Amino acid sequence: MKRYLFSNFLKEKLVYQSCQDYWEIKVNELLFFNKISGVKPYLNTKFGDGTDFYNGNPILNYYFTKTNKAIRIIQEEPNPKDLEIAAWTDNFETENFNANELVISIQLTPYSEKIAYELIRKWVIEDYSSEKMDRFIDLKLELEKIETSNYLREEIYATNYIYA
Repeated sequence: MKRYLFSNFLKEKLVYQSCQDYWEIKVNELLFFNKISGVKPYLNTKFGDGTDFYNGNPILNYYFTKTNKAIRIIQEEPNPKDLEIAAWTDNFETENFNANELVISIQLTPYSEKIAYELIRKWVIEDYSSEKMDRFIDLKLELEKIETSNYLREEIYATNYIYA
């Protein structure tokens, strides 16, 4: 069975806030050890009255001023039948802002977290171009699909074994 981290984050505000803190601490640690500065949020995550959207989109977002890149992490509700992680690059543009963005959509498990940090490292630390990043994402996610299909086969086998 998959082990989801912060599995009820969309139902409980305290868990949601803990999850946000978790992402912030982990990503900031990666940035600190790699001496990355000039980082700031670029998306609004709050209503006009200051309360958070509490919808996981984004759970974390950073804009890197020196490289004109951004990362947006969308945390999804756990669903064992779906892929744990998806990612893509995009051009994020508003009236006053234009950046190359890495978007990671994730059901947070220890395994998917490792993939997310590997993607962030390639994008921010190793400064992959959008084209190179897209190729890397394709490779990583193809491996994730194999891992997920193996997991589902094991679950079906275990279920059949139990009821046989």
